[in-house]
Amino acid sequence: MKELTVKWTTECKRCGTPLEVGAQAMYEKSMGLFCVGHEPKEVEEIRKYRTEKAEVKAARYDEWAEKREVRAEQDLNSHPEMRHDWAFITQPGHIPARARMNRADDRALENLKVAEGMRSRADRIRNVRVAGDAERKREKIRAVLDTMISKGTQVVDAVFGLGLVVGVYPKSYRIRFDRLDRAISRDKSYVRPIAPLTEKKEKEPNGNQGMG
Repeated sequence: MKELTVKWTTECKRCGTPLEVGAQAMYEKSMGLFCVGHEPKEVEEIRKYRTEKAEVKAARYDEWAEKREVRAEQDLNSHPEMRHDWAFITQPGHIPARARMNRADDRALENLKVAEGMRSRADRIRNVRVAGDAERKREKIRAVLDTMISKGTQVVDAVFGLGLVVGVYPKSYRIRFDRLDRAISRDKSYVRPIAPLTEKKEKEPNGNQGMG
């Protein structure tokens, strides 16, 4: 966030204290204005304020998309007297009424296309991220992998293929890959353990017992 001088009368997003023109405040576009010292600092708190603001913006796109969809439905249902008259629809030559119906269909398709884009934009806006999210996700993956992988575990890497873990470190494994002539370090989140093959017990053949 950055500190700036308030240029319009508003209030702190956290405590609701009025922020008059000329006052100093903390600001970030994705969250809004806060009293100095009231700005969010913890990850989940930042996510909360960003999500609240994102939802307001995304809702506007959903509203615009819905209006487009309503108009499209109206156009697609226009001229019902001729839509099911196959002879009329396929009749050769220029027919003004049919041309109007076709233009209505074209408008409907365009509105549906725009509405789809607006819905996608709303989804992207709702996908709120905070700095460090990617690394936190990788750290969770590393923690899970550490319960399955240790020195001597066979693993597979999307880039280097099969390998054997020869060293374990806080964020990486040192792996000797089959296709390389040396061991290299790879981020733990890049590899997966190979499930050990379950050895099938050989069944003893049932011999014919002789009559004694």
